[in-house]
Amino acid sequence: MPINTKSDYLTILIATYNRLGALKTAVDAIQAQTKCPHELIVIDGGSTDGTIEYLQSRTDITSVFQGKLLGAPRSYNEVWRHVESKYTCWLSDDTELTNGGVDLAIQILERDPAIGMVGLKTKDVVGPRTILPYVGALSTYRILNCNHGVLRTDLLRSVGYFNEDYPMYMIDPDLTASVLCTGKKVVMTKQVCVWHRPEWAVTDKVSKKKDRLKGVDHAEIYRKKFRFLEKRSSLEQIKRIARFLLYGLYSTLVVNLMMKWLDLNSRDWHNLTKSRFIHLLDPIKNRHQPYHNEQRIFRSILLRDGNIYRKLLQ
Repeated sequence: MPINTKSDYLTILIATYNRLGALKTAVDAIQAQTKCPHELIVIDGGSTDGTIEYLQSRTDITSVFQGKLLGAPRSYNEVWRHVESKYTCWLSDDTELTNGGVDLAIQILERDPAIGMVGLKTKDVVGPRTILPYVGALSTYRILNCNHGVLRTDLLRSVGYFNEDYPMYMIDPDLTASVLCTGKKVVMTKQVCVWHRPEWAVTDKVSKKKDRLKGVDHAEIYRKKFRFLEKRSSLEQIKRIARFLLYGLYSTLVVNLMMKWLDLNSRDWHNLTKSRFIHLLDPIKNRHQPYHNEQRIFRSILLRDGNIYRKLLQ
């Protein structure tokens, strides 16, 4: 029997541990911002700060009490394996949904079946990255990461949910790349849809991160899994030169006028010229869409040996 009994349309998952104040903000924002039928599932890792009592008092939340810390990927996966819904979304307990982000993502997915995942554009509101219009790094293979996203549950199931080889970090870059490796597109909302208050920005980030890494080389896990992407095709080499030349024009008057006309910021320009799988005409192609940063990997690359998702290509 599925764990979600309130809605089989959309499930939103949040994992939490001893962050009651932040969790309340996250929960209230989800319930206020999400109008489509949905079920919020909060997964607790054994909190001792009143979180369990709070969750027990909320009849509108499906609570899962795991009793101990399992690490983020395993914590989410143990619940996702018992979820039967059309769409699903993951958020962190230090986030605040805004601009109707999940509803917007669902609308995008409903309109275009070729889109596998919609990244909810995320902006840090504390810490050193507040100067950025939005966050999302480019991976080793120049894939733009979606920090939080919405996707079809059957697609998530087909790629094996979060990769549990990672004890904690890099599960979202891995999932972003995995969805792309099935031949689906990954896009990002133009609007900022998630305010993020990262714990590491207000606590001892060095010691905490070192402890959570557990001596595992997370970057090497990612490199090894997607190593088939390493070699660039001849066409990609040409496009790489074009991107390099375009990036060099950043400070020119013509480019600034173009960026203003297309409503692009510095982060948009960085992603357009530095990422590998965003088309150079993306700002024009998607000018009237509620999304941009549209990524898609060439089929010829996806057919290479080493793509563990090749069987999912259509």
